[in-house]
Amino acid sequence: MIPIKIQTLLEGRKVERNRIEYKAGFNPSDIVHTICAYANDIAGVDGGYIVIGVKAENGIPVLPPVGLPNELLDDIQLKIFQYCNKIEPRYIPKIDVVEYKGVHLVYLKCAAGDAGPYQAPVDVYSKNELGKDPNRTMKYWIRPASLTTEAKQNELAELFEKFASIPFVDRINNRASVEHIRRGYLEDFIRESNSSLIEELNVRSLEDLLVSEEVAEEKDEGFAIKNIGLLMFGERPDKLIAGTKVELVRFHDKEAEASDFTEKTFYGPIWKQVKDALDYIKTNVIEEKVVKVDGRAEADRFFNYPYNALEEAIVNAVLHKNYKDDVPVEIRIYLDHIQIINFPGPEHYIDMEKFAAGKVRARRYRNPKIGEFFKEIDLSEKKSTGISKILRELKRNGSPLPEFETDTDRTYMITTIKIHEGFIYENFAQKNERSLSEVLSEVLTKKDYDKVSIIVSFIEEHGEITPKKAENITKKSAATVRRYFKMLVDTGYIRAVGSTNNIVYCMSMNL
Repeated sequence: MIPIKIQTLLEGRKVERNRIEYKAGFNPSDIVHTICAYANDIAGVDGGYIVIGVKAENGIPVLPPVGLPNELLDDIQLKIFQYCNKIEPRYIPKIDVVEYKGVHLVYLKCAAGDAGPYQAPVDVYSKNELGKDPNRTMKYWIRPASLTTEAKQNELAELFEKFASIPFVDRINNRASVEHIRRGYLEDFIRESNSSLIEELNVRSLEDLLVSEEVAEEKDEGFAIKNIGLLMFGERPDKLIAGTKVELVRFHDKEAEASDFTEKTFYGPIWKQVKDALDYIKTNVIEEKVVKVDGRAEADRFFNYPYNALEEAIVNAVLHKNYKDDVPVEIRIYLDHIQIINFPGPEHYIDMEKFAAGKVRARRYRNPKIGEFFKEIDLSEKKSTGISKILRELKRNGSPLPEFETDTDRTYMITTIKIHEGFIYENFAQKNERSLSEVLSEVLTKKDYDKVSIIVSFIEEHGEITPKKAENITKKSAATVRRYFKMLVDTGYIRAVGSTNNIVYCMSMNL
């Protein structure tokens, strides 16, 4: 049984369109070429799906589907199996017959293969003649985008190089056994992903479910669990894959080296680590602030950190980590910013300026299988949209732009999410030994300080002040108040927050 329901696939959720091929009818050669291309997985997206019995226009399924005649269903399945035997090395996809909106479809899941590169005949009906080259009609088929095509010379080199090194998460872990897997985690994931396997939970063995999720294999020498199986469903994957955990440290003082901090470590399946870390941050770190604006009925609402931006940054760190390295994902929470650290950094071909602007699309992905699992439970979106989402959520909240740091060798990546400026006073003013008025009385001349002292006192008491409020308490004109604020901002100890029409002034972090 294919875990992702046909309804989910046809309605365009959780699986990108370029990983789905729709066929109105049964064309064996065309279908075998696509199966072969998905098995080769040159784009590193973990294969794809084929649905036979559905027309498509520009890659979008035309619904309701035309369906397939019932009397042909068994014959189509048998022929797919027969013709897939002509793929070299042998490759057989998962084949299922499903009913959708009153018609029957043949549904194929073609996972990325691990024994390639794979080749298939140009014409599956052709037969090799005695004494002739048996590979004369064979081609290596690939899908660099949404179309199946024959691999060119440079693509062949890339294909052979790809299969020379199977990704770490796809490898068998010889130390792992079923005892390392927690069935409860697997069942929770299946239910949360609304998988078709929900209906099989009470009748399938743990081994059957793991094979269906393609995280384990039945081999002659015994049952074999892949690293991806441990990462997604292991009780403590860090015991067999060192560094598989998320470490969080929260500093309660502005000096990061101080002893006042909280530490937490999140274990278990990697998707649960993400959820647990986010739950902690949502409960203990994220705060909302409401600022009333003079002359406006609606107040401004914003968060110190937008949850969705942090979610995406943490998901990206866990998703793009190199699990061969014995280093955890780190989350460091300071008074005015949060850093998410993972190893390694982006690939060398990625331009960091374009990356920071959310304008880079990766050619290959480090852990495509993890990405597909994360999408099934809505932890991840489409490929290469993570940075764009972070930027969008920060802008929506009125937060500063993020910072992305790496080194020349791209051995690490530090994503820094800065606190909303409206929270700076709360996090810093109360931490300083000297008050704002004490500092400004020394920085400014006595004459200038006397002019602004009432504004300074108001900021100390309330955390911030609007220009309109400053006019009311000083009994000065708008032009005079603007001069006062320029004087204060020039000291570096007061800063302006917000847009021109909704500006407020508060204490700077420089105090």
